[in-house]
Amino acid sequence: MKKHHNPLSTLCILSILLWSDSTIAQADDFDFGEEDGEEILFQDIASVYSASKYDQKVTEAPARISIVTAKEIQRYGHRTLADILNSLPGFYITNDRNYDYTGARGFSLTGDYSTKFLQLVDGHRMNDNIYDSMYIDRGFVLDVDFIDRVEVVRGPSSSLYGSSAFFGVVNVISKKRKGSAGF
Repeated sequence: MKKHHNPLSTLCILSILLWSDSTIAQADDFDFGEEDGEEILFQDIASVYSASKYDQKVTEAPARISIVTAKEIQRYGHRTLADILNSLPGFYITNDRNYDYTGARGFSLTGDYSTKFLQLVDGHRMNDNIYDSMYIDRGFVLDVDFIDRVEVVRGPSSSLYGSSAFFGVVNVISKKRKGSAGF
């Protein structure tokens, strides 16, 4: 019995082999920078304040927490708190041409004014007194150049913070000046 070779299948196999060799060569030439696998494994674990109202390691916190550091803010060019929150998974920002509003997990009612989130700066409540809204656009009280990190605690934190922490807590930690007392 005579075997017939399909020239199209031979061409496909040959092109796959050539493509895989070129991608392996490109991956070998790629420089992964300072953070190789060993440094990532043994780096310090960040501590957070927002989850339990005291400093603790992220791995011990009883919530899902995202931390955006000043280094990441500068690297990605965020200019407002809305930009920072929009970069996190599960958050999205809407704009009515006056203000920016935060939504999470598919919830952002029209005219809600972001009342389901609690906004803190260094652990102090910053929500508006009248509408209980949070300012995330240019009306935010702190310039992003003075932000050390942003801690975002997802989920209801009403037992710790009250009714406005239904979807989460956004705690902005400011950079400390030399000689300041801190929190």
